Amino acid sequence: MKVPLHISNRRGLSVCVAMAIAGGSMLIATDATAQTASVKKSTKKTGNKPVADTTVSDLQAQVDRLSRELEASKRREQDLLKKGVATAPAAAGAADATALTSQEPDNVVAAAEPEPEEKADEPQNLSEVVVTSRRKEEKLQEVPIPVAVINRETLERDNVVSVQDFSRRAPNLGVTSANARQTSIALRGLGKNSGNESMESSVGVMVDNVWRAWVGSAWANFADLDQVEVLRGPQGTLQGKNSNLGLLNITTKAPSFKNSYYVDGFAGDRDTLQGKFGATGTILPGLLAYRASGFIDKRDGYIKNYDIHRSEGDLGETNALGGRLQFLLTPSEVLSAKVIVDKTASTQTMSVQPLIADPSTFANGTSRGTTFSTRLARNWFDPVRSNGQPLAIIGDPRAMANNERRQSRGDGSGVSAEINYDALGHRFTSISAWRDALFEPNHDGESSTADIERISGWTVKNEQWSQELRISSKEKGPIDYQAGVFAMRTIADTFNQRLFGGDAGAFYASDAQYSTLNSNAIGRQMMGASLNNVMYRQSVVPATDSYAAYGQINWHVTDDATVTVGLRDTFERRESTGWSHPIGGVNLDTLGAQIGASAGQIAAAKAVRSGRLGSEWDAPRQGFDQNSQNWLLNPSYKVNKDLMVYGSVAGGNKSGAAQFNLNTGKVENVNPENVMDYEFGIKSTWLDRKLVANVNFYQTDIEGFQSQLVIPCTIGVDGCTTGNRTTLGNIKGIQLRGIELETNYDITPGLSVFLNGSFNRAIYTDFANAPCPPEANNNGTCDQTGMTLPNAPTFTANYGVDYRAPLTFGYGNDYGLQWHAYLIDSYKSTANYNSNLSTYGKQPAYHVTDGGIGVGTKNGKYNLDLVGRNIFDTIYFTNVGNYTNNSAVSAAFGDARYYGVHFRAKF
Repeated sequence: MKVPLHISNRRGLSVCVAMAIAGGSMLIATDATAQTASVKKSTKKTGNKPVADTTVSDLQAQVDRLSRELEASKRREQDLLKKGVATAPAAAGAADATALTSQEPDNVVAAAEPEPEEKADEPQNLSEVVVTSRRKEEKLQEVPIPVAVINRETLERDNVVSVQDFSRRAPNLGVTSANARQTSIALRGLGKNSGNESMESSVGVMVDNVWRAWVGSAWANFADLDQVEVLRGPQGTLQGKNSNLGLLNITTKAPSFKNSYYVDGFAGDRDTLQGKFGATGTILPGLLAYRASGFIDKRDGYIKNYDIHRSEGDLGETNALGGRLQFLLTPSEVLSAKVIVDKTASTQTMSVQPLIADPSTFANGTSRGTTFSTRLARNWFDPVRSNGQPLAIIGDPRAMANNERRQSRGDGSGVSAEINYDALGHRFTSISAWRDALFEPNHDGESSTADIERISGWTVKNEQWSQELRISSKEKGPIDYQAGVFAMRTIADTFNQRLFGGDAGAFYASDAQYSTLNSNAIGRQMMGASLNNVMYRQSVVPATDSYAAYGQINWHVTDDATVTVGLRDTFERRESTGWSHPIGGVNLDTLGAQIGASAGQIAAAKAVRSGRLGSEWDAPRQGFDQNSQNWLLNPSYKVNKDLMVYGSVAGGNKSGAAQFNLNTGKVENVNPENVMDYEFGIKSTWLDRKLVANVNFYQTDIEGFQSQLVIPCTIGVDGCTTGNRTTLGNIKGIQLRGIELETNYDITPGLSVFLNGSFNRAIYTDFANAPCPPEANNNGTCDQTGMTLPNAPTFTANYGVDYRAPLTFGYGNDYGLQWHAYLIDSYKSTANYNSNLSTYGKQPAYHVTDGGIGVGTKNGKYNLDLVGRNIFDTIYFTNVGNYTNNSAVSAAFGDARYYGVHFRAKF
């Protein structure tokens, strides 16, 4: 038998094993004949039993072993192929092995297996799910930490594309996302209060091994998702800095050398049009592969806007698109590099927060006096009312009255390069990344049809650079480990602008000022000019340089008992600079003199202006250096193959924040945040692994939690004009304690159910100086110790059923049809969604239900479904603001119902 000369040294284990099997088989055939003849002679001479049987058996055993190794190699190649790892050399080897075996069909094993058949997108059993929660591939049931997984099948079937969608599929995960800057991700009821770039979220976001420093960069849709892992509890040892409460570990589909394509489209009511596509394959065989993907997401809004521009459409629409391009380079079997470039963009109305209440009295029954509603009731606004348009709508969660339908902008882009090199029994990894994000708001500042605030909001330009170097052991032994160093620089250039209109003076004037200026035509002219075309401008630029070293060791005390120990030390330099300078507007002294205004009228107009603009200030760069540590002790024990118990004790620190009082420019830096966490869990499978049941008990104690606070304001000292002001500060004590349950049961082939739930008691253990809710009419502080945190429902649950069955007609096994249906419900118990625990922030318990029914091919290549999101059109809010003497209570609501047809095809 001739061996082809074109077999290269780069071909992997498959070709070597295949050749060995072929050679071994020939040796068996030849040697067995010779041995048989020899045995016959020996038997005739000695009368003993044949001794040659032992030799033949040994050779046969060797061939069997090599055959098993070849099959195992093929399975590994197929798994790696799905994950985008270079497999072309091995595949070529397998092809050559096939060529070899085909020349001698009587003497060698069968040819390599064909490509595995495509499977339908069935929900994967939890016992088979693979995660990278600890920076390596492990079975979910073998990872001794609480992890919830949203796998590829669920992501594709349910069209899950955003962090808002994640919160309806994972227990104890809450998301607020009125816009990019107002995005807040919470685990177990606690996360980052949105709206301040001086601090980072305590719940981290990692996308393809790249840490996202600004949580707002997670607001946009994710294209080409492969898996989402929700890690609960401190993850700072391995998974990025400052993730004291948990982490979203998001993975996208990787390039593959196997050519494949998919399209995914959704069309439905509210003029919904969603489309996704992906393509992957070989550029240079065995050397370079690519993956390209993109999405478009358009949907009309669900909030009616009653104004003169009504024809432009409803508020709260979606209008986004994006894409990513990846390249996988595999110059050798031990070296690979992956480069990812991505871009997202959206232009849509954001911060759509209907007004839900504007009480005329405080909780004790006393009158509030001047309110949002009484200001709009002033006769200055009679001309606006006379055209039949409402000035404002209060109490309707699906309606607003804005004088313009303005669109904001949210963009993001980045590039990353990951290099992996296997040598000396280790894997060496380098991850380099750059990202930027832009949020450019264009809000109606006061939610009315009057010309009060034309532009309002903070523009954010966030930029980050990061570099990580990691080493991890690959050889099996009593100890395996990972270690690395990490460096990151982040800059958030934030700019606040508020452009006032011709009605602003009449709205913001106090009752006394309004009386003075409204007494005659000259005074009314001064009142209109007081704020018209005046712009309030502020800039704050926080920057952070972060450097860390970390390591984590798994000591396998026995085959069943493991102890994991981890440590991370982080040094950060945190700095900030800023200024506040108003511009525009006429000179009120000059105007008053020209039109003959009285001294009292000029003074009143100037007071209205200064009351909205505050003082000018310039703050030089200031900041501090700080060290923080994260550590982990995590023992686990496998009682048997279906049962594992684990526990962990973890501590974490998050650096403080450098910031200013936005009214005066005074330095108001924030102290570090400290976390101590205890976990105990059980992971188990039952009924021949058809039933998976995982339970986790936890307690997390936080000291100095960094939060956006509303605190009492000293008028004339803090530069404010009302009784409260917003600042970043520390809450002395918080405790999270609860139970989390995750189950999945494959009842029969084609029928599966799941239930993920949590009981969570999240309370303030020391918050004696909390800001009071506005209805308390208390400019001092209120003691909220022992009270439940905002945004922390006691009970949450995600549960559902998936069923599929073959149809009675079709065309063969590959393209036979089956019908399928699913129903998923997300439940949250009663909770308060106002930061001050105002009575107006209480949201009753609610359900949000999604479902679908459709038909598809058994191999999963084609699917057509009729689906609905929020089927029962549940109205619920995710965040509630405070009312003041010039604003009503506003709320951010979850998306309304929409439904349509969902089509998926894979080629």
